[in-house]
Amino acid sequence: MVDGIPIVKANISSLFEKKKVKIYATSLDYAARAINRFRAQQGSGVYWNNQTNDANKLMFSRAFIEGDTIGWFLSHGVSYGIYLELANDRMNEAIKPLIEVFAQPFFDAVRKL
Repeated sequence: MVDGIPIVKANISSLFEKKKVKIYATSLDYAARAINRFRAQQGSGVYWNNQTNDANKLMFSRAFIEGDTIGWFLSHGVSYGIYLELANDRMNEAIKPLIEVFAQPFFDAVRKL
């Protein structure tokens, strides 16, 4: 019976790695959904008035794996991105509203895996 333990461990490890890959793929999908929604909405000036269009063009999303943590995020690529998010009582924030749209569907998709 003890001889089968390495096989069971290898099978569990393989299943765990497959789940990580699936969750990472889901993270990539939701990162793309979020940035695509941002670009579609900001193209119509939903979040702020584009003066140079730099903040719009440099906004980005990424999926990541750090140890056992897997997820995705949105971020500004300009130094004044924090101003865009927090100024005027968050009147022009883009990241939080998009996270609120996609977080629950992302968690639901991961739970189904």
